[in-house]
Amino acid sequence: MRHDTEGLDVATLFADDHQLASHPSAAADQQPQDPPARPDVPHEPPPEIKKAMLAAAYAEQMIERLAALQNEQVIKYTGISRVELGLRVWNAPLAEVAGRLGLKKHVLRRVCTLFEVPIPPKGYFNTGFAHRSIRWTRVAGGAGMR
Repeated sequence: MRHDTEGLDVATLFADDHQLASHPSAAADQQPQDPPARPDVPHEPPPEIKKAMLAAAYAEQMIERLAALQNEQVIKYTGISRVELGLRVWNAPLAEVAGRLGLKKHVLRRVCTLFEVPIPPKGYFNTGFAHRSIRWTRVAGGAGMR
């Protein structure tokens, strides 16, 4: 039965665009062909989409630069990074963190406000851990600050 199927011309069973190689080594020699190009599928995005993509990439660079500048300033005033400061103010009361950093509470609050480090709401540490409405806040940072 196996010898009968070897004699069949498999290529005639399919349409002209679907041809099979008659020998496995011949199939390895052939390079895969790209499907025919469809005229309704564009090869590149329209100019307005390109412009928006460039603007988004530029905005992302500017946000990363802003985060890096903010981080430099926070390090200058507190001696720790912006991310570390964010972690500390969410894990202990502001007065305690300020004392450990050698600052006054209102100065630390001002640094956090100026450089967009989120701080917990008033009374956050007076409530039990299970009853806190906010438990964790991420401080956005640039690519090199992780």
